[in-house]
Amino acid sequence: MRETDNRALGESPAPAPAAGVEEAPGAGVEELAQAADQLFYAMRRSRAATAGQAADGLSLAQLALLDLLAGAGEGAGLPVSRLAASAEVSVPTATRMLKQLEAKEVVTRRRSPEDERQVLVRLTEHGARQLAAMRTELRERQTRALSRFTPEERFQLAAQLRRLTGAITGRDG
Repeated sequence: MRETDNRALGESPAPAPAAGVEEAPGAGVEELAQAADQLFYAMRRSRAATAGQAADGLSLAQLALLDLLAGAGEGAGLPVSRLAASAEVSVPTATRMLKQLEAKEVVTRRRSPEDERQVLVRLTEHGARQLAAMRTELRERQTRALSRFTPEERFQLAAQLRRLTGAITGRDG
């Protein structure tokens, strides 16, 4: 990122290693970890602000479930157990969140005709509209923030973030 952009964002630029000086293997790790933490929390606050502006005041965890349902399309619905696993929450937690979403008419829940033990969940038209509006607002926030970078910087940053994500998740490459 350009030094002037760092100052505009209220941050000081990270110190660069001296030219010709060999770096220790752990050099800069703490600074990078702190920057990654700051990015994570800033993104979380931005998403929470977007979610909080919704008429129904959806939580970030609820949004994760809605994103999964939106990706499922118009089928019979997704089982609660699959939603819970994909959202990385317990089945009882997912059930509680889905009951809240059902009360807000964002999702529908019904028993599977093939297996009465299984509850299938679908996104309603109202829920799809609400999710689309929230995605639009979030993308607008991201566009405003990321427009401070040049196109080249954005491509470089995207590549480095993918690399960092792979390193954190153990899925390098």
